[in-house]
Amino acid sequence: MTLPENLRVSPLLRGAAPDTLRQLAAQVASRTLPRTAALWRSGDPVVCAFILLRGEVRLTRPQAGGRSLTCPVSGAGEVLGLRDVLGAADTFAEDAVVSAPHTDLLALPGAALRELIRRDPALAGAALTLLAEQTRSAEARLDLLSAPVPVRLIGYLLERGPHALPTNSALAAQLGTVPELVSRHLGDLYRQGLIGLRRREIVTLDEAGLRRRLPG
Repeated sequence: MTLPENLRVSPLLRGAAPDTLRQLAAQVASRTLPRTAALWRSGDPVVCAFILLRGEVRLTRPQAGGRSLTCPVSGAGEVLGLRDVLGAADTFAEDAVVSAPHTDLLALPGAALRELIRRDPALAGAALTLLAEQTRSAEARLDLLSAPVPVRLIGYLLERGPHALPTNSALAAQLGTVPELVSRHLGDLYRQGLIGLRRREIVTLDEAGLRRRLPG
């Protein structure tokens, strides 16, 4: 796949004008990063946004009391750092750390991206749409984190479906809780027959039964 085709993997650039893609492709840097490599750290200057091609990146924001909230990003074409590049902040507010063995990304220089958005109406519209979707996703996540831990866990399971579970510590960071509660509530759901577990993998879900456990 050529670099312009890689750029079109992202909904941000799918409808961009060919000249926009050519100009951006001339300034984009391809990166392959190992697990634990940082795209940026909290307090780093905002320089680039990133398109994820393969792998996973975890966004972690410190919270009061020494805890942190983690959001994994793994979909091909996801854009990381767009809000920061287009916003007024000079520095990032969270850590972005690679969490898969090999993660491929494209680094988009912020200044070039802002200039092209001003010139290309299709790119500007896609940026607004993507920012709105990311805002809705963040709001839904905040709503989930205000719920009791069992409800947070059920919401997570219904969203992800059968999959290999992260460690209890990593899952607790995503749910804003502690590993002991994750272990306890996973065990409860297993004993009640609402999930099927094989080692660290969710192999079956009783979606109807899980939804009945949700409030409302």
